[in-house]
Amino acid sequence: MTKKPARIRADEITPGRARGGELRIVLGPGTVGSRSGYMGTTVLQPGDRVVEHFHPYSEEFLFCIRGEQVLDIEGEEWTLSPGEAMYVPIGLRHRLRNVGDTEALNIYHLGPLAPDPSLSHIDTEIIADPQARTANGKSETARIMFSMRVAEEKRADFLAAYEKVRYSVANTPGHIRDQICQSPDDPAQWMITSEWTSVADFFAWEKSEEHKDLVRPMRACYTDPEFRSFAVVAETAGVHR
Repeated sequence: MTKKPARIRADEITPGRARGGELRIVLGPGTVGSRSGYMGTTVLQPGDRVVEHFHPYSEEFLFCIRGEQVLDIEGEEWTLSPGEAMYVPIGLRHRLRNVGDTEALNIYHLGPLAPDPSLSHIDTEIIADPQARTANGKSETARIMFSMRVAEEKRADFLAAYEKVRYSVANTPGHIRDQICQSPDDPAQWMITSEWTSVADFFAWEKSEEHKDLVRPMRACYTDPEFRSFAVVAETAGVHR
């Protein structure tokens, strides 16, 4: 198939914020049908960071346009100033931080493409929206819990459909993280937990046309769905020594 040139304005792309900063995939399979990789922009405010992650199938090329930053690669700090570029090999954990007093802007390219969008990056840490606060100043996120039954013959299709949903929702404003769980006692019983900055953010996504089209293949694979939503008012983390 013959491809045609395409021009995209970066400010017309909705930024993803779930992984820190503002990430935009400007030229990629979803915008121009590219096949070898994708290119985008990263905007970080002072003190912001993109969470640590790695790319199991892609090399990353990062060029700094403005701002003073540090790129942590496997625990080693690399400074990154305007006009400088960094190369991150496949499989190395890395985290980008704005350590300056002004906004930072970068252009990045990743290639080759992963065999599935859900495998383009693997996060090794998480970050919540620091603006998700209640009136008393405490964090109060929302957890959505969704259980269902999946027959063994539909399990592969169900997981493949879920991976596409997971990859898409990661770039949705207000989304923090997802988990999918399978019962060890009843392999047909599954549960998805989804954490959001608020229940309103979840329902804004859930009622969108994009959501309806995205989850349709997954819905064809399960039965007996049950839905619950909760507000997280307190959370205890273990101390690891």
